[in-house]
Amino acid sequence: MNNKSVLPRDPFDALLMQNDVVGVRLWGPPTQPTLSVGKSDIWDRRWFGDRQPLVTMARIRELAMAGRLSEVARDPNDTVYDVYGQYDFPCPKPGAQVILGTPFAENATVERFPDGGFRLFVEGKGKRLTAHTWVMLTRPLVAIQFQCEGLEPADLWIRVYRHRDTILPGEPMSPTLGGRPSNTDFEQMAAPVCHKQGNDWGIVQRFPPESTFPNGFDAVVAATADGAEPVIESKAGEKGLGTPLWAEKEGRLDHMVIKRYRPINEAIGAASIASFRALPASFCVYVAIVTTQDDPNPASLAANILKEARELGVKVLLDEQKLALERCRRKNPATACVGESRRIEAPARVLPNLRRPLGCYGDIPLCSVGDTKFCFQDAGLWHNDFHLNEIRAEGMLTLGQFEEILLYCDLIRTLLPQAQENARDVYGLPGAMYPLVHFPLRCRGIAHTNLTWEQDIGLNGLVSKPLWLYFRYTGDKVFLEQTGYPVLRECARFCLAYLSEGDDGWLHMIPTVSPEHWGLTAKFERNRDCASALTLTRYLLMSAFSAAETLGQDLKEAAEWKKAAVRLTPYPTHMTDKGPVWVDVLGAPPIEYNVPVPLSPVFWGDDVGLDSPTETVELAKRTLEQINVWPPHRFYLDSCIRPRLGICGPGAPIGAENLLLSYQSIRIFPAAPHDVEIRMENFAAQGGFRVWAVRPAKGEMRDVKILSVLGGECRVANPWPGRAVRVTSAAGRQSVRLTGAAEQIVFSTTAGADYELSPE
Repeated sequence: MNNKSVLPRDPFDALLMQNDVVGVRLWGPPTQPTLSVGKSDIWDRRWFGDRQPLVTMARIRELAMAGRLSEVARDPNDTVYDVYGQYDFPCPKPGAQVILGTPFAENATVERFPDGGFRLFVEGKGKRLTAHTWVMLTRPLVAIQFQCEGLEPADLWIRVYRHRDTILPGEPMSPTLGGRPSNTDFEQMAAPVCHKQGNDWGIVQRFPPESTFPNGFDAVVAATADGAEPVIESKAGEKGLGTPLWAEKEGRLDHMVIKRYRPINEAIGAASIASFRALPASFCVYVAIVTTQDDPNPASLAANILKEARELGVKVLLDEQKLALERCRRKNPATACVGESRRIEAPARVLPNLRRPLGCYGDIPLCSVGDTKFCFQDAGLWHNDFHLNEIRAEGMLTLGQFEEILLYCDLIRTLLPQAQENARDVYGLPGAMYPLVHFPLRCRGIAHTNLTWEQDIGLNGLVSKPLWLYFRYTGDKVFLEQTGYPVLRECARFCLAYLSEGDDGWLHMIPTVSPEHWGLTAKFERNRDCASALTLTRYLLMSAFSAAETLGQDLKEAAEWKKAAVRLTPYPTHMTDKGPVWVDVLGAPPIEYNVPVPLSPVFWGDDVGLDSPTETVELAKRTLEQINVWPPHRFYLDSCIRPRLGICGPGAPIGAENLLLSYQSIRIFPAAPHDVEIRMENFAAQGGFRVWAVRPAKGEMRDVKILSVLGGECRVANPWPGRAVRVTSAAGRQSVRLTGAAEQIVFSTTAGADYELSPE
């Protein structure tokens, strides 16, 4: 295997290893190769929202009508009750550094192995240390297998270190939005303390009590040696114990990169260090990382995990890892080859779920800003929170990533009581209303992370949509009844109650705030009938109706949801010299949009696509041609919108939806480049279908096969426009010849049966 690379010096560029809850960054200078070990539930969960008065919708209406909105929102991004603007927390926190002290080293290289681990080679002065490192897939455990050549005892020490948190009262919050000083009504987090139990050594970081863990929360990183005798030393309150974070440049480097290294490098810390009386040719070190969420006594749990690792030994652990790797391999993965170099597929493995039911974790697919388990700084951009206003599950579902989407669905179902509390206390309405942001903690339902953006009423549809899509792709009725429908029903109840009837006979949404545009305005001048709120509410009401009908529940109430969806007012438009275009809110002119809200009927609401009436598609394309989107978010146009309108821009990235769409009819290769051969296998479509197809370069489609997982009617846009199509069951028992040039091929299917499509 010849894939060696130089060990990265900057932790931002580190090599990554992980299981479901543990993450490791491998980086450092040759004399101190370092594993930054983290876990997806290590958060500073301090939350001062209970100190804030509850700003209700009634209060917002009163202030808007009186021209006094500045009492709660000086401007849209500067609200009086704003978590971002007052504290750097809640936010994820690092675990610890596990430092391999190798003073003899002159160079360090790394080689990746198929078992998911790395082999580190440290060389210098005729000496060599090899460290095969991997993260166990079924345990919160890191294993390091050492091989020593020519080493003396002074040539290796192993240190578990953590710096003291550097967020101080009144200090500027440079990693978050803006640079204003934080509040002063909190204390600096306690310093880490050294941990020693028998021959185990490590660090404990204690977090203050809060609503999620009222007795406090501990994170423990502990190590033990197997096959070598450690001599353990502890140091605390000193500087220079850790591996300095290094970067050519610090600060906010671009939209998503923050490097705040200097305060950490200058902070005091604590370390437990193991040296060795003798270095055998081969031995192992195991590192456990556990928290109070794993056990009320995490130090005791860490000791038991390490004891079991020593008793099992590295051979048994490696056999366990190989078995876990085989079991977690994704079965029948969706794959596509676009030309000779581009491959589209889901990750090869589905990590075993190590999370406790109803636990509070980071790293939720779809909505996490950053991975908690790879955190190595004291704060992340936007607190590394869970954005609930930029969610799209379609690409992952098309690639069959159902397990990952299920993690998100479970999170949203768990949050339902908070969303119901929010609807009742803030809006005075039935049902549930989800907030803009979620942190992995238990708090009052409304987050007030930013009070103005909280009023994007389309959030209910956006948050609940993946739950309905999960059912549409899998047909799992147990999931629908226990997880999906309770959320859809409560969100639909809120939105129906929120709608108001206008003199024009349409149902309107007032107020709604366009996602990150305009904010709350006097007399709600720019808060009427936001396009994203309309399309997502329409989707929600129809989905909730269909779910109720599927389950045979709440049928009378569900009929009202369907009626309301039909009566929602049309999307707002603005007349240009080329004709009307969509805008984000009623009466507003086109502006530079942070996200392309006017086109949300295409990419969020699934209301407009290539099956829509011609004049609607033309309106969408006209809007697309003229829209101005903030440069960092222009990727939405190529990734979410153009494929759904049949457009493949020159040099645009090719994603799953370029190759398969199914939110209207199933469309195969709707926006794929024509100059390369494309092969698609086992792509998933709504309704429980799987699709295979080949399209040669500059040729017509062939080898089109559809597997019906659930049975039922299949509707496919004609892959050969203008030609008749024959649909044949794989066994040859069913053959339907469709004459004429039908735009839609519709045929009934049997669960588990394959169907081949070919042109006449």
